[in-house]
Amino acid sequence: MTVPEVKHKVGLIQVDGKWDNLALMKLSAYHKAKGDAVTLGGVNADLVYVSCIFTKNRARALGIAQFYETLGADVQVGGSGVDLKTVLPDEIESMQPDFELYNLDYSLGFSSRGCIRNCAPCIVPEKEGWIREVGLDWIRHDKIKLLDNNFLASPKAEEKLQYFIDNDLKVCFTQANDIRLTTPHFADLLAKVNSRNNSWKRRCYYFAFDYPELEPIVLKKIKMLNEHGIPSYTMLFYVLCGFNTTHEEDMRRIKLLHERGCMAFVMKYHNKNPVLNKLANWCNRRYYKVCEFENFDKTAWRHEQKVEACHV
Repeated sequence: MTVPEVKHKVGLIQVDGKWDNLALMKLSAYHKAKGDAVTLGGVNADLVYVSCIFTKNRARALGIAQFYETLGADVQVGGSGVDLKTVLPDEIESMQPDFELYNLDYSLGFSSRGCIRNCAPCIVPEKEGWIREVGLDWIRHDKIKLLDNNFLASPKAEEKLQYFIDNDLKVCFTQANDIRLTTPHFADLLAKVNSRNNSWKRRCYYFAFDYPELEPIVLKKIKMLNEHGIPSYTMLFYVLCGFNTTHEEDMRRIKLLHERGCMAFVMKYHNKNPVLNKLANWCNRRYYKVCEFENFDKTAWRHEQKVEACHV
């Protein structure tokens, strides 16, 4: 038996991001198919890929790249945090992800890319453009995490929901569904989907309530979803705060959701805003169950109360 020569020692570095990195999984699959040795991290690698999602970490990513370049490695840096225009070559983008890179027991990917909206704080329109189909042939597990930017806007959303139902899949809609697009028919299908939170521990449906002007339609759609078998306690809304809203407007949306039995999760537009940081801690860690925001002191409450976190 002849052992094939290893062409490269490939290092994959994930600078940031909550989810396991899909681009790195595809790069891993591509290089393993070529006979290269692939590892997470850049130790002893002669070819290093650095992935950065958030612009706040751009300098860190470039610093890591420079470090490995000084060690003699060929380094490539990519990701939304560095350059919105740089994408994987088609031959790599189309690869089946290497889920074993992170030892995943679920499949992670997009069934569609892009979006029909053009929301001011969002990079998706510039990065990915109008919505387009990707497909579901990447699914290898009975649990899947969808990264779609606007799943319900997909022309094949109904078909895909039925596929999830027919195959008894656990589905996590990580990026939230556009509640404006829910119809009675979609509500019936969503109610039958085994929609789960990030840890798979409970039934959960993700939506977004980003702007105060959406209040009438959000409240109307919550009622409709309730009527079609989706209880309020299973709904978690991402609430964009601090982009072009006042604290009072942010607080109103959170309280409206709480009053209807839904969960709210504050998405901070400015991490350095102390009021936003306090609001996110109070809301996301569910301290609102034990005190009003005005009386909330994170340090004091951390030691005096045990509150279940709002794990998304």
